[in-house]
Order: sequence, then structure tokens, then C-alpha cells
Amino acid sequence: MELKLSIIFTTILLIFFLCLSVHAAMTRRKSKIPLGEEKNENLIRAVRAHGNFLEYTPLFIISFIMLEFLVADTKYLIGVAAFFLLGRFFHAYSMFAKKGLFRMLGMMLTFIPYIGNIAYLVVNYI
Repeated sequence: MELKLSIIFTTILLIFFLCLSVHAAMTRRKSKIPLGEEKNENLIRAVRAHGNFLEYTPLFIISFIMLEFLVADTKYLIGVAAFFLLGRFFHAYSMFAKKGLFRMLGMMLTFIPYIGNIAYLVVNYI
């Protein structure tokens, strides 16, 4: 089993995570705050965008790899990956642009793929 979709999707997410990491580090350096956030809104937003990505992405990747390994429908996998990636992008964008609508959309597009993967696993494999 080659898991090509998992490799492609994970690589895209790794690049995105690296961008968020670098942005948080640069914001921290620019703010001259080595530890904590000291009520600096830009730093808080950068740290939360980075942290939120880290909170939701690893388990989703695990579920995605499991589904691909179990030979889930390719169209489903591509769709759920696209929704999740879009959700993560919208959430990060909302943190920097201070747009609440994108934050809500970002979390919805994160939760829907989570729920979809849970349902797919339960219905097809349990």
C-alpha cells in the first residue's frame, strides 16, 4: 500500500505548519517577548493559530492514513482532505485578519471532516 494521498496531504500540512511556526517565531522575536505573550495581541494570535493547528491536525492525519490504508473511497479522501485543509487555512487567516466569520468557517470545516472520518470508520469498519 503506497498511501499516496496521505503522503501528499501530510506534506501540504507540514508546509503549512512550518509557515505558522516561522510566523509565530518571527512575531515573538519582533515583539521581544521570549516567553509567554505579555498581552501582545499579535503574538497571542500567532501562537494560537500555531497551537490550534497542532491541536487538531495530528489526529486527523492519523484517521486519514487509517482510511486510506483501509482502502476508503478516493473521492471521499480527496474531499475530506480539501475540506480539512480549507478549514485550517480559514482558521489561521481569521487569527491574523481578525475576521470572526472565517474563524467560525474554519472550525466548521475542521469539525465536519473529523465527524465524517469517525462516521466512515464506524459504518464501514466497526
